[in-house]
Amino acid sequence: VIFTLGTGIGCGWVYKGEIFNGYKGNGMESGHCTIVINGALCGCGQRGCAESYFSARGFLSRYKEKTGSEIESARAFFELVRKKDPVAVEILSFGTMVLAELLRNTIHSVNPKKIILVGGLTKSWDLFGENLIERVKEIVFPVFLDYTTIETGSGLSSTYGAASLCFKGEQI
Repeated sequence: VIFTLGTGIGCGWVYKGEIFNGYKGNGMESGHCTIVINGALCGCGQRGCAESYFSARGFLSRYKEKTGSEIESARAFFELVRKKDPVAVEILSFGTMVLAELLRNTIHSVNPKKIILVGGLTKSWDLFGENLIERVKEIVFPVFLDYTTIETGSGLSSTYGAASLCFKGEQI
């Protein structure tokens, strides 16, 4: 299962060598799974979606909500975390817990061998990666700890994925 962590949360699942699309092509809208009941309003119109807490848009919205101040980008948000801004640190910490719950739900639902995290937010993996993996290990059924791994992908993963769709079924 691949999660793209960026403006929102994208997700794709390769099952038996094929990309799982769901009945009408809208499968794996995992960023819109409710993790926080009656939580923050998401861009989709619902409340408590995972991407309301762990995404560039989510981080910026939560920061403005708590401080009244706007920050311009995820990069600026992560700089605040690096400078130990207490509000930014708290937002990232809670967001990481939300992402861990989303990964747990995915692990328990589809039993993947591997979860790969890609996207712009993984550039700041050093600020949340260890906490994320530790939290997932705490909350996932122990049987999955033996074989489900979580790792980051390369910076070109989106390009590789798009190219593989273009050449699907062709000999290259």
